[in-house]
Amino acid sequence: MTITGNLFLAPLAGISNRPFRLLARKYGAALCYTEMVSADAIAMKQEKTIRMIDTSPDEHPIGVQLFGSRPEYIAGAVRKVLEFGPDLIDLNLGCPVKKVVRKNGGAALLKNTALAEELMAAAVENATVPVTIKIRTGWEAKSDIYIEVGLIAERAGISAITLHARSRTQGYGVKSDWSKIAHLKREISIPVIGNGDVRTPLDAEEMFKQTGCDAIMIGRAAMKNPFVFRQIRSYLEEGDLVPEMTIDEKIELALEHARMVCDRFGPKGGALMMRKHLSWYSKGFLAGAELRRRLKTVCSYEDISTLLRAYREGSLDVANQ
Repeated sequence: MTITGNLFLAPLAGISNRPFRLLARKYGAALCYTEMVSADAIAMKQEKTIRMIDTSPDEHPIGVQLFGSRPEYIAGAVRKVLEFGPDLIDLNLGCPVKKVVRKNGGAALLKNTALAEELMAAAVENATVPVTIKIRTGWEAKSDIYIEVGLIAERAGISAITLHARSRTQGYGVKSDWSKIAHLKREISIPVIGNGDVRTPLDAEEMFKQTGCDAIMIGRAAMKNPFVFRQIRSYLEEGDLVPEMTIDEKIELALEHARMVCDRFGPKGGALMMRKHLSWYSKGFLAGAELRRRLKTVCSYEDISTLLRAYREGSLDVANQ
């Protein structure tokens, strides 16, 4: 598999649906992942979960990320996912969320490398596309396991590994330690994707310099600003620092995103899903707090369009709020 670019969109729960992935690709992401989905639910053919891995032809290359702790369910889920034509399948061995680790999935597997190896083997044996993994450095800051897991992955036939350079217990509360990405890159021969605290073009440049990683995965920064891919790509490829979007450009982005989401998930469902994005897009707007309060009540694309266009035209009375 050849990917023409080195900036990837992370699998983001509740965010990385098809409309958002298409926006990320539009702005320069070379590879996008679906939201993390339960292998158990897919293997048991739960329709709601299966809909989360439905992709469109213009999304390729696309990766589907699975989580689980039972090799037989991982194997069954991989076989089912292949019906949707993904370009790769990723196993999550790093999610810190309690409801995932309580079932021995995600980062809990960093405490059970034998089971992690079984899951990798089950995926590789049943896949006809590359299998990758995403991990954290360890369960706790004092119990780094990422080199051992990387070597296991290499032996198991894993094609690449993403390292989020924090432990499970560190969450997002400390700065990620990029030296560990560099260490992993030196110790294994498969590609290493760096993840953690890349928010700007200069951050991306520095991560590549410090770690020698093959690609960068961006999550939280893209979640609030998919335009970040264009900014980073332009800087890395041409040395140009693209300015932040203007308010008018952010409004156009929000309207495009809202239209895509409402088309995909229905007028009301789409509008509800957009509320958090609208709050992010409108950060920094004059009298933005009042605008965001109103955007939290939208129930259709028309509601969103009316509010944002009125704000842009100056006819929305928020100035003294």
